[in-house]
Amino acid sequence: MNTNAMPQPDPALLPDDPAVLKQLIVQLLEELQKARERLERLEHHMHLLLKRLYGRTSEKFDPRQGVLFDPQTGGEETANRPASPPVADASPASPPVSQNRHRHGRGRIPHQIEREEVIHDLTEAEKALLGGAENLVELPPETSEQLDWRPSTLFVVVHVRKKYARKEQLPESGLTLAEQNVVVAAKPPEAIPGALAGPGLLAQVIVSKGADHLPLHRLEGIFQRQGVRISRQTMDGWWLGTAEFLRPLYDVAVRVVLASHVIHTDDTFVKIRDAWRKLKHTGYFWPYVGDARHPLTVFDYTTNHKRDGPAAFLKEYRGYLQADAFNGYDGIYLESGGRIIEVGCWAHARRKFYDARRLDVARMETALAWIAKLYAVEKDLRQRCQGEWQPLSLEERAVRIAAERQERSRPLLESFRAWLEAEAPKVLPKSAVRQAMEYALGNWAALCRYTEDGWLDIDNNEGENAVRGLCIGRRNWLFCGSERGGRAAAVHFSLLASCKRHGLDPWLYYRDVLTRLPAMLPGASPEDLLSLLPHRWRPA
Repeated sequence: MNTNAMPQPDPALLPDDPAVLKQLIVQLLEELQKARERLERLEHHMHLLLKRLYGRTSEKFDPRQGVLFDPQTGGEETANRPASPPVADASPASPPVSQNRHRHGRGRIPHQIEREEVIHDLTEAEKALLGGAENLVELPPETSEQLDWRPSTLFVVVHVRKKYARKEQLPESGLTLAEQNVVVAAKPPEAIPGALAGPGLLAQVIVSKGADHLPLHRLEGIFQRQGVRISRQTMDGWWLGTAEFLRPLYDVAVRVVLASHVIHTDDTFVKIRDAWRKLKHTGYFWPYVGDARHPLTVFDYTTNHKRDGPAAFLKEYRGYLQADAFNGYDGIYLESGGRIIEVGCWAHARRKFYDARRLDVARMETALAWIAKLYAVEKDLRQRCQGEWQPLSLEERAVRIAAERQERSRPLLESFRAWLEAEAPKVLPKSAVRQAMEYALGNWAALCRYTEDGWLDIDNNEGENAVRGLCIGRRNWLFCGSERGGRAAAVHFSLLASCKRHGLDPWLYYRDVLTRLPAMLPGASPEDLLSLLPHRWRPA
């Protein structure tokens, strides 16, 4: 006997009045509807959780899906489907531009890599079988190239400082060179005076941790295999010391980014575990990506996720800020008095429709089809910039992009909004489908602003990509050891991200800057520092 079974109602206890029975049925149906809604929400959350743990993270959209909602294709079910977007007018096709920048297979080895020639000859026995060496005529050899690897090597730089003494000694030694009896040649200025590490080793530690995501304890093991023990505490001191030394360079980079017409931003968290002060909390990194005329990326570190951090960083900025719909930015937009203009992100809006497509396939796939048409316009504009518009200046391209968006994207956006306003009231208020629709409608002005200026993007992928490497590294080094460590990481992440943006070897960049900058400080002018930033840097 199942003791957990629900007791069956006794029909004799039910009322005989039809009106009361109708009311009872209505109440039961309402309760059933609430239970179904709750079950749908739980299933939806469970689906998102399982997808995040085990599923694909890609949000690729099958272009054939849009045909299912196109009334021009006909079909018996067309009348029961929501209205689908009209097909945009075809623009003049430009030559296809290959997006496969890194081809598969064996490529040509770059000529700048050092070559070592190894000569392979016949043995004396093999020559004897051919009649001896005097019977052979040497022909042009056959050559082939093979890449090989030699482990990176630590080496010691011995600084020999020559010392001189006067033959005729002065009665007393003074402070100036002309008043001294014994003089020792000075070493060049160093980023960290008296440090064991030279510029190359400092650069290796910084790049290994900040760009290659190696925790210092792994780097300690790598150096140990080469016969030198360098403790992680020592390397951490180098990481902090070089960041503080490079702070003037970082400050100039911040001023360059704040001069941009458009800035992309996002944020990501980092754990702070301060063993000395016994503190555990969460800090945040905020990337700020400059536009094409100010091509640098800088990071800011804050101790919380409030708007105070971005507000302080952007207090002198004037222009467009492209970000997600984080409510902390709302106060910044209002308090700026129009100085900072909000630009929305269609990738965030699309993600909400994509996540809710299980709950209402017809409506969500229709919304994704609308958004796919907007991105198709952007793809065509990118191809034109890489093709027929490439000879134009950045300003001329921006003008043409804005004109194309007004002509092609604006009508799509207006029709999409009309569809959302018509369909949203038909959906349950607390469902994920309704929330996706209300997110788009609530941020509509910011989402459409990219059509007004050709310098703007349809989404904030630039900002999100800026934190991708940091998030990968965070899984390895886990946390920052102090607030000072967070600020130091912001300096290094800024320079490393800017190097990556310009395709520079970060080790070569750091070694050169850590060699040249000590001789320039503290009297370096802003123009001198500007010449050492990644977008203007040239090796010495």
